Amino acid sequence: MNAVMLSEGQVTKIDQCQNKVTLKHGPIKNLDMDGMTKMFVVADPEILKAVKVRDKVKFEADRVNGRLTVTKIEKAK
Repeated sequence: MNAVMLSEGQVTKIDQCQNKVTLKHGPIKNLDMDGMTKMFVVADPEILKAVKVRDKVKFEADRVNGRLTVTKIEKAK
């Protein structure tokens, strides 16, 4: 199992009801994804409480049950 790299981005939208976050992000190497603005499901709704719109963040994203999912997010220092 290879470690997932933290990607950098900025929160542009949070949807607490749907457990989704929209991130304007740089490349996500483990998903072979270029930089773009994309909506992700979050693995745990609690992680949305740690961030707000316009926050610069570092995050992990992976495919979980076929869906692009943020598994970890934290404010960038």
